[in-house]
Amino acid sequence: MNRRKWIVGIVSLFTLGPLAAQAWGAESFPTKPFELVVPYVAGGSTDVMCRTIVARATPFLNNQPCVVVNKVGGGTVVGSRYVLDGRNDGYTLYSTSTSSMMIAPVVNKTNFTWKDFIGICQTMLGSDALYVRTDAPFKTLGQFVEYAKQNPGKIKYSTSGAGGSPHLSVEGLAAAKGISLKQIPTKGDAEAVTALLGGHVLAASGNPIAYQPHVDAGKLRCLAQFGAERDKAFLPNVATYKEQGVDVVVDLWRWVVVPKGVAPEKIKFLRAAFLKIFQDKETTLALEKIQCPVSYLPGEDYEKIMMKSEAAIMPLIKAAGL
Repeated sequence: MNRRKWIVGIVSLFTLGPLAAQAWGAESFPTKPFELVVPYVAGGSTDVMCRTIVARATPFLNNQPCVVVNKVGGGTVVGSRYVLDGRNDGYTLYSTSTSSMMIAPVVNKTNFTWKDFIGICQTMLGSDALYVRTDAPFKTLGQFVEYAKQNPGKIKYSTSGAGGSPHLSVEGLAAAKGISLKQIPTKGDAEAVTALLGGHVLAASGNPIAYQPHVDAGKLRCLAQFGAERDKAFLPNVATYKEQGVDVVVDLWRWVVVPKGVAPEKIKFLRAAFLKIFQDKETTLALEKIQCPVSYLPGEDYEKIMMKSEAAIMPLIKAAGL
């Protein structure tokens, strides 16, 4: 009888062992450092935002550190593919944006979409905007459109790169108003600003973080912002496209996501941890100091936000011929 019990016990151990190990692993998550992948170069606005977040995240991640990893190239496609390459154990997080999650997969004809990721939380919501020099021959968006009609194809505008949200937003304006504009893509907002200030282009489209100092200095003027609502942090007094009769909306959002396949209990832990991170006053104040005010949304809202964004952006991609 004792021998029989011993054999049954051994069989049970081998049968239940994997399940027990899985349960133990789930309960102990996390047990090693995380990495937060940024598909842009170090020093950019997304990179600085992420480094500010992870610098204070350890206490909320079971005392595990989180390091920023820059995976640059392919218009953010390199970063996306890196995250999707079997890194679904919950330790690889991804900082995405409207451009990297919604636009790049379509423009670059990838085999992945936003549906291949799971939302942890939204971190920011803002708006790109259209800028001109203060000595430009137009002071309002209406005058800009009229000038373009009278000078077809002569308005050059700079952006941070072809296929990004600043590019699509202006091409959406052109399609809506029946005007012809010529994009001059650059390697980033800094170069786009320089092109505008130097008079190489008549307008520029980009992130307010890069342009606002020159607006404050009286060198540039903002004609319109592209989001559904006004950016309260940077552009509270600038009307949106919608408010000015242009039926185009391109919200500039940022999310933290993970690839599909991450276990539900790990998703639950990460969502709870990031809620606590963005409830932390020290973290939110640090982000405000670098001009990245938090606009938190829970991971449960991910699909709804992506579907809404997709419905707004797909027509613009077609209008831009991308």
